[in-house]
Amino acid sequence: MKFNSMEDALKYVQLEIMVEIDRICTKHNIRYYLAYGTLIGAIRHNGFIPWDDDIDIMMPYDDMKKFAEVCKEELDERFFYQSPETDAEYGVTINRVRRNNSLLIEPTLANKNVHQGIMVDIYPLFGAETSCIKRKIQVINAMRRALYMLNDPVQNHGSIMKYGSLFLLKTKTAKMKKRIVQRITDKFEKCSFDGSDYVTVLDSGVKEMSTTYQRSWFGDGVRHKFEQYEFIVPDNSDMVLKTYFGDYMVLPPEEQRVFHHKYLKIQMPDGIEY
Repeated sequence: MKFNSMEDALKYVQLEIMVEIDRICTKHNIRYYLAYGTLIGAIRHNGFIPWDDDIDIMMPYDDMKKFAEVCKEELDERFFYQSPETDAEYGVTINRVRRNNSLLIEPTLANKNVHQGIMVDIYPLFGAETSCIKRKIQVINAMRRALYMLNDPVQNHGSIMKYGSLFLLKTKTAKMKKRIVQRITDKFEKCSFDGSDYVTVLDSGVKEMSTTYQRSWFGDGVRHKFEQYEFIVPDNSDMVLKTYFGDYMVLPPEEQRVFHHKYLKIQMPDGIEY
């Protein structure tokens, strides 16, 4: 298939992945919700934000675990479910469904021996601690978990963060890091999505980790037009988006309407490179 641009080709493959995710989740009663810029795109544009270049979804953590198990038998051979369990050097806190026979190389994973196909990102939703002190500890633990999973010092956040994280990594053995990650994950699981009034994403992004939502805003989700398909959005997408973005219906200045990821290499399943 011929495309007018790299962006159009990339979106075509991402939609291909998303259709497969939706098929599996619908068949096995697994919850997911379009998220972040993808959700803005659904609500404001009935599809991609014209200058966006990825698809993000959220899943309650228990649903994510179920999805991972189902994918072992159900996921079409065109795709690969990526997690630290399926890809040994992939130490990222968000899991992904990748398109085989494609490439989308990001700077953070460029030197890792991992599957680097075009992907859809899956962000885990956990229950959020309700007290201020416990919530801060939860965010700190999420940062520690992300650091030990990726096993690389923090970049682009100043020298204190860089060298402090490097010190933490150097003073822990691989076994110690693995135990810390498992202990923190076990703690997060106890604060479950369904057992909490407020929920949060606990990945490596400070804003994502610091934002809490009312669980009732997500509900079972409803179908909403996205390009030529319909995917699941939260019951109250408006409040989810306002909480994270503010007035999301206001378009950014024209000079900011650009594709924001800095990919090192893009190759489509048909072998065409961009």
